[in-house]
Amino acid sequence: MLPHAIIYSDGACIGKAALRPGGWAAIILIGQAERIILGSHPATTITAMELTAVIHALEALPPGSRAIVYTDSAAVVAGITERLPWWRSRGWRTIKGHKVQDRVLWQQLAELAATRQVSWVWVKGHAGNPDNERVDTLARAQARSGFEQEPS
Repeated sequence: MLPHAIIYSDGACIGKAALRPGGWAAIILIGQAERIILGSHPATTITAMELTAVIHALEALPPGSRAIVYTDSAAVVAGITERLPWWRSRGWRTIKGHKVQDRVLWQQLAELAATRQVSWVWVKGHAGNPDNERVDTLARAQARSGFEQEPS
């Protein structure tokens, strides 16, 4: 049987523009081992970064793995546990008929989750959960590094 993983993930963006520098981070805990993965994007959205963090974390686990994903993104938890079947049945349209934002990322996440045993847990952000605070700090640092690399 494959080991059980605990994942903390977060995404962050800097600035107020629609597309802005963003970062993502995940902490993967398996037994006593810890792995940190992170990255950034020069022009993105907070939802895209939240999704990217979870996608990369699940990609780091082999198919068939069991994982509990802790995220402070209610949108990610609701999207993967409630909205996904509805979006698929409606041709990737929202209840108002708009295209689902970040469809490619949602599809990637759905494929990964389908080949792993994943439980989803929403945690309140900035509420003192040590691993959630750590991953938030890491994601923000990645977003800032992307912001600092932008040409003037």
